[in-house]
Order: sequence, then structure tokens, then C-alpha cells
Amino acid sequence: MFKQGINMKNQNYLSTSVAAIAGVILLIGANVSSASVVDLGAASGFSVISYNSSNVSDSAFQGGNIAVVNGNWTQSGGQQTNAQMPTTVYLSTGHTNGGPAVETTVFNNTLVNNAWSAATTASANLAALSPTQTLGAITTNTTITESLVGNYVLSISDITLNHPESLTLSAPAGSTFVLNISGSIKINGSAGSGLLLAGGLTTNDVVYNLTGASSSLTTAGGGNGSLIQGIVLATGANASVNLHPGEVDGAVITRTFTSSSGALVLTSIPEANSGLVLIPFVLGMLVLALKKMVPAKDDEPVLAEGRA
Repeated sequence: MFKQGINMKNQNYLSTSVAAIAGVILLIGANVSSASVVDLGAASGFSVISYNSSNVSDSAFQGGNIAVVNGNWTQSGGQQTNAQMPTTVYLSTGHTNGGPAVETTVFNNTLVNNAWSAATTASANLAALSPTQTLGAITTNTTITESLVGNYVLSISDITLNHPESLTLSAPAGSTFVLNISGSIKINGSAGSGLLLAGGLTTNDVVYNLTGASSSLTTAGGGNGSLIQGIVLATGANASVNLHPGEVDGAVITRTFTSSSGALVLTSIPEANSGLVLIPFVLGMLVLALKKMVPAKDDEPVLAEGRA
């Protein structure tokens, strides 16, 4: 009877422990399932992905790798280029890297083609999202503020901004913005103007999806005053991104890429989902609980609590 009582207590404790841990896993699963709509797949983690040959003069690309699908990578020297941190340039076989010595060249046809395919698929998927707002053309200082966590989709025809005008997006942490732009973006700015983020948004939460076959993003203005915070996606047959100069805090993925005069692209690789990080820990706790609570075998002595 005493042994049966101890085993019943163990079983009740085990049931409670398993239920509690299962609840934590369910909460984590709910967090993972509400993942951002901004998913670039194999195109994630790059500073620049360009389909064809590029024209890059005295620019730097920090924090992410570079990929050219079907062309050469050219990058002249200068103050900005010479300050670039080490990175890897992925090319298709038969092409060349004309960048600085800190760049490691890797020929990988599969990787660059998969990255471009993922980018074009992501652009099409984002373009198909139903808009939460339709704004037409943006030609003056504009702020769009959302107070609740959510995935927001803006339908826009064109964006044209001159100093000191900006388009500022603001939302709580965990939100995303997708701007589907059928035309082009032109920014002639100075310090503090451009496409800016506020609230809890990060540069990995926002995509400027240029959906037209010939859509482009073009910046001008001294000292990289034209600032774009977020991911620029322009995969149309004649689409392009042109920083002369300008700064992108995020990533540039485009058919044709050009830059000059000390342009800059800064990429922040998103951290792993906290829920995914916790799952191994929670499962480990479950295993320990199972080991501790397994009833003793019939041929082993059963000890009362607090007695030798």
C-alpha cells in the first residue's frame, strides 16, 4: 500500500508537470505560427542580390553577403569601399568579382539561382496580399501610425520625396509593413529624410515591393541623406535600384543595381525566433521530469520521503 501511494503521487506529479510543460510548448507554437509575412526564404541574409552585372562606385556593403545571379560584381575603390568589412560575393561560374580584397569570391550557381527564385516568389506573394490601405501617390511628408500589432499592407502608385520630406511608418514591435508600389520611388534628400521607421519596427519588418516590370528606386542628395530603412525588392524584368548616393538600412534585391559617391547598404540579420530557441530547453526539462518520476522497479527498495 505504501509503495502504491508513492507511485500514485509520482504519477500525479508527472501528469501536472507534463501538462504545464505542454502548455508552454503550445504557447511557443502559437508564437511561431504567427510568424511575419515578410519571408524571403533563400533570399534572406544578403546585403545585395542583383540579377545582372552591376555598376558600383565607392560604396560599401556591411553585415550581409552579396550575390550576382548572371553577371559580374564591380566595385571601385574609395573611402567608403575601403572601409568595408569582410564579406562573401557569390557568383555564377564564368563571372568575376572586381571588389576589394576583403571580399571572398565563391562560385555557386545553385545558391544564387535559388536566392533569385525565392526573391521573385516572395515579391509575387507579397503583391497578392489584400491591402489594408490604398494611398495612391505619396508626394509630401507623410506618417502612417498603427497602434496594434499586425501585418499591414499598403497599396501605393509612386513615392516622390524631396528634402526635408519623409514617409514614416510606425507600429508596435512584432508588426510588419508591406508596401506594394506599382510605379517607382524617387528620393532627393538630406540628413533625416527618406523612408523611415518608428515605434517597434525593425528593418527586417518592412518591405518596399516594387511590383512593376520597370519599377525603380532612385536616390540623390549629398552625404547619403536619402535614407531607406527596410528591404527593397524590385525583381521586374527592367527593375532597378540606383543609389547616387543613398543609404539602405536593410537589403537590396533587384534586377539591376547601381550606386556611387559613397552609397551604403547596412544589413542586420534577424535573430532566431525566441520560441524556436526555447523549444530544446523545454523538451530537455520534460525528459528530466520523466527520468525523475519513473516509478521504481518491483525488485528495488522503495524509500519513504525523508527516510533512509
